[in-house]
Amino acid sequence: MYKYLLSAYFFLNFYLAGVFVLEIEVNYRTWLLIGADEFPLYHQSLTKLLVPVLLVPMVIAVMLSWYMWFKTALSKERTLFLIHALLFTAFTIATLTMMVPLHNQLSQAFDVEIIRQLIFRSAIFRLPLQVAMVIISFVLLLRFLKPLRPE
Repeated sequence: MYKYLLSAYFFLNFYLAGVFVLEIEVNYRTWLLIGADEFPLYHQSLTKLLVPVLLVPMVIAVMLSWYMWFKTALSKERTLFLIHALLFTAFTIATLTMMVPLHNQLSQAFDVEIIRQLIFRSAIFRLPLQVAMVIISFVLLLRFLKPLRPE
């Protein structure tokens, strides 16, 4: 069972890293190219798609990160799982407190300054957390893939 949870942990974390990089580096920037008249409908449609593609995997991944910390007995890996879970929790809080209110404003009307704030806040607050989480996930993956050495 543990190996399946570990597989799900790595899959979700690397999947979400890709989704967030696309959101931060591609999606937000292309919004500046959409006309003001078309944008509210576009944003509302996109928001509906984000629930299954982003929100549900994110909730599962955060819970799984904390579960992996709780279940892992190896001290080095346990510490990395804890750091990852804390970073992921900070990422989630930053998303809910800084990004969601801006998205709510954008769902009402197109505003270039709000889009620029999304890009700026993502680059300053979320991207560094995301990079740190990917590095930790990669280190953990290498540790779990490393063949056992006789001591």
